[in-house]
Amino acid sequence: MEKTIEIKAIDKEKALKRALNILGVELTDNETVDIVEKVAPRKKFFGLLGTEPGIYEVSIKTKQEEKKEVKEHKEYKPHVHKFEKEKTEKHVKTEKFEKPEKAEKVEKTEKVNHSEQEKEISEKVAFFVEKMKLDIKYKIKRVKERVYVVEFFGKDNALIIGQKGKTLNSFEYLLNSMIKNCKIEIDVEKFKEKRNDTLRVLAKRMAEKVSKTGKTVRLNAMPPRERKVIHEVVNKYPDLDTFSEGRDPKRYIVIKKKR
Repeated sequence: MEKTIEIKAIDKEKALKRALNILGVELTDNETVDIVEKVAPRKKFFGLLGTEPGIYEVSIKTKQEEKKEVKEHKEYKPHVHKFEKEKTEKHVKTEKFEKPEKAEKVEKTEKVNHSEQEKEISEKVAFFVEKMKLDIKYKIKRVKERVYVVEFFGKDNALIIGQKGKTLNSFEYLLNSMIKNCKIEIDVEKFKEKRNDTLRVLAKRMAEKVSKTGKTVRLNAMPPRERKVIHEVVNKYPDLDTFSEGRDPKRYIVIKKKR
């Protein structure tokens, strides 16, 4: 008996683990596994934004009709399957012990002083700018105990901002995922401040429209920081209700009149 499934994963081991969970199969000495890489994983954004999963075809075959052969080659076959099982178990053990290591690392970085924290941020930003070949400069300042702002300025400002700040939001997410134990905000010549003003005007206009017509309004998808600005403005209207729908990055705000 053979079960085959296509799985999206960043490597063969994770593809096997997902396939076992989905198929509800537990590896024993009676199963053989064949994994074929149909589409190779691809690094995104020079590897800075992680890896895009590849596609693997995982086939799990149960040996039911070969009982006689199993007896004749008893010493050989258990050895093969024992190796596969041990490999899977080692992989599971590795994953189990990853979290304590990360937690231990966070405890250590809590003792890092501000100058060392700023140095680490500067190194990551410089690496990123070099990889992207951007003609741009930046400065870092600490605005709160564990909050830093990276301000960009130069010829490639537009490339950093992107359409409606989408690229800027991605850069910010990237830096925060690379550097732990602090919050990093990115701005380009006060773009966020201008964007927030635009959002407040939009929120007020849409709120007044809903109050007047009673018709529900759905706004375009926005990142969490921008949705927060809309919520803050609309919540000042006692007759209106506001909430978010969908999943990031396509999560959007709904403004409706209270019943």
